[in-house]
Amino acid sequence: MAAILAGLEMLTGTFYLLAVATGLISAALAAWLGFGFAVQASSAALIGLMAVAALRQWHSTHNASPEEISNDIGQRVEIVEWQGERRARVRYRGTLWDAELAADADTGLNNYTIIATQGSSLIINHSPLRHS
Repeated sequence: MAAILAGLEMLTGTFYLLAVATGLISAALAAWLGFGFAVQASSAALIGLMAVAALRQWHSTHNASPEEISNDIGQRVEIVEWQGERRARVRYRGTLWDAELAADADTGLNNYTIIATQGSSLIINHSPLRHS
Protein backbone atom coordinates (compact mmCIF):
# COMPACT_ATOMS: atom_id res chain seq x y z
CA MET A 1 0.00 0.00 0.00
CA ALA A 2 2.87 2.39 0.80
CA ALA A 3 4.34 1.85 -2.68
CA ILE A 4 0.94 2.46 -4.30
CA LEU A 5 0.47 5.71 -2.35
CA ALA A 6 4.00 6.80 -3.24
CA GLY A 7 3.19 6.15 -6.90
CA LEU A 8 -0.08 8.07 -6.69
CA GLU A 9 1.81 10.96 -5.09
CA MET A 10 3.60 11.43 -8.39
CA LEU A 11 0.25 12.52 -9.84
CA THR A 12 -0.67 14.99 -7.10
CA GLY A 13 2.62 16.59 -6.06
CA THR A 14 1.35 17.55 -2.59
CA PHE A 15 3.43 15.13 -0.47
CA TYR A 16 0.42 14.26 1.71
CA LEU A 17 0.18 10.77 0.26
CA LEU A 18 3.86 10.31 1.05
CA ALA A 19 3.14 11.28 4.65
CA VAL A 20 0.42 8.62 4.85
CA ALA A 21 2.75 6.14 3.13
CA THR A 22 5.29 6.82 5.89
CA GLY A 23 2.69 5.67 8.42
CA LEU A 24 2.08 2.50 6.39
CA ILE A 25 5.81 1.81 6.27
CA SER A 26 5.94 2.05 10.06
CA ALA A 27 3.11 -0.50 10.24
CA ALA A 28 5.02 -2.81 7.90
CA LEU A 29 8.09 -2.45 10.11
CA ALA A 30 6.00 -3.30 13.18
CA ALA A 31 4.65 -6.38 11.39
CA TRP A 32 8.16 -7.44 10.39
CA LEU A 33 9.24 -7.11 14.03
CA GLY A 34 6.41 -9.44 15.02
CA PHE A 35 4.00 -7.01 16.68
CA GLY A 36 0.26 -7.66 16.51
CA PHE A 37 -2.36 -5.87 14.42
CA ALA A 38 -3.20 -3.34 17.16
CA VAL A 39 0.40 -2.10 17.30
CA GLN A 40 0.64 -2.06 13.50
CA ALA A 41 -2.57 -0.03 13.12
CA SER A 42 -1.63 2.34 15.95
CA SER A 43 1.81 2.85 14.45
CA ALA A 44 0.36 3.60 11.01
CA ALA A 45 -2.14 6.08 12.44
CA LEU A 46 0.29 7.83 14.79
CA ILE A 47 3.22 8.11 12.37
CA GLY A 48 0.93 9.05 9.47
CA LEU A 49 -0.80 11.79 11.47
CA MET A 50 2.50 13.13 12.75
CA ALA A 51 3.90 13.24 9.20
CA VAL A 52 0.78 15.03 7.88
CA ALA A 53 0.92 17.54 10.78
CA ALA A 54 4.60 18.20 10.15
CA LEU A 55 3.92 18.70 6.44
CA ARG A 56 1.06 21.12 7.15
CA GLN A 57 3.28 23.07 9.53
CA TRP A 58 6.05 23.23 6.94
CA HIS A 59 3.61 24.42 4.24
CA SER A 60 2.19 27.16 6.46
CA THR A 61 5.63 28.58 7.21
CA HIS A 62 7.12 28.23 3.72
CA ASN A 63 4.28 29.22 1.40
CA ALA A 64 3.87 32.96 0.99
CA SER A 65 0.72 34.35 -0.56
CA PRO A 66 1.03 35.47 -4.21
CA GLU A 67 0.69 39.11 -3.14
CA GLU A 68 3.70 38.79 -0.85
CA ILE A 69 5.97 37.41 -3.56
CA SER A 70 4.72 39.36 -6.57
CA ASN A 71 7.35 41.58 -8.16
CA ASP A 72 4.55 43.39 -9.97
CA ILE A 73 3.28 45.30 -6.94
CA GLY A 74 4.29 48.94 -7.05
CA GLN A 75 4.93 48.93 -10.81
CA ARG A 76 3.28 51.55 -12.98
CA VAL A 77 0.97 50.69 -15.87
CA GLU A 78 -0.28 52.58 -18.90
CA ILE A 79 -4.03 52.52 -19.65
CA VAL A 80 -4.54 51.43 -23.26
CA GLU A 81 -8.32 51.06 -23.31
CA TRP A 82 -11.15 51.31 -20.78
CA GLN A 83 -13.53 48.34 -20.82
CA GLY A 84 -16.35 49.68 -18.73
CA GLU A 85 -16.15 51.90 -15.69
CA ARG A 86 -13.79 49.83 -13.52
CA ARG A 87 -11.96 47.51 -15.96
CA ALA A 88 -9.23 48.32 -18.44
CA ARG A 89 -6.57 46.88 -20.70
CA VAL A 90 -3.17 48.11 -19.60
CA ARG A 91 0.30 47.93 -21.08
CA TYR A 92 2.75 46.35 -18.69
CA ARG A 93 6.02 44.52 -19.38
CA GLY A 94 5.59 45.00 -23.12
CA THR A 95 2.19 43.32 -23.42
CA LEU A 96 -1.48 43.92 -22.68
CA TRP A 97 -3.03 42.82 -19.39
CA ASP A 98 -6.52 42.88 -17.92
CA ALA A 99 -6.76 45.23 -14.98
CA GLU A 100 -9.42 46.15 -12.46
CA LEU A 101 -9.58 49.28 -10.36
CA ALA A 102 -9.28 48.86 -6.61
CA ALA A 103 -12.46 49.62 -4.66
CA ASP A 104 -11.29 53.09 -3.61
CA ALA A 105 -9.60 54.03 -6.92
CA ASP A 106 -10.68 57.02 -8.98
CA THR A 107 -11.84 56.22 -12.51
CA GLY A 108 -10.79 57.76 -15.80
CA LEU A 109 -7.26 58.78 -14.86
CA ASN A 110 -4.05 57.91 -16.70
CA ASN A 111 -1.51 57.06 -13.99
CA TYR A 112 -2.05 53.80 -12.11
CA THR A 113 0.08 51.50 -10.01
CA ILE A 114 -0.34 47.77 -9.44
CA ILE A 115 -1.40 47.12 -5.84
CA ALA A 116 -2.25 43.40 -6.11
CA THR A 117 -2.71 40.53 -8.53
CA GLN A 118 -5.75 38.31 -8.83
CA GLY A 119 -5.00 35.37 -11.08
CA SER A 120 -3.72 36.89 -14.32
CA SER A 121 -5.52 40.17 -13.66
CA LEU A 122 -3.87 43.22 -12.16
CA ILE A 123 -5.54 45.27 -9.43
CA ILE A 124 -4.60 48.91 -9.87
CA ASN A 125 -5.01 52.16 -7.99
CA HIS A 126 -4.36 55.76 -8.96
CA SER A 127 -0.77 56.83 -8.54
CA PRO A 128 0.37 60.43 -8.32
CA LEU A 129 2.93 61.66 -10.82
CA ARG A 130 6.48 61.51 -9.55
CA HIS A 131 8.51 64.66 -9.81
CA SER A 132 12.27 64.22 -10.02
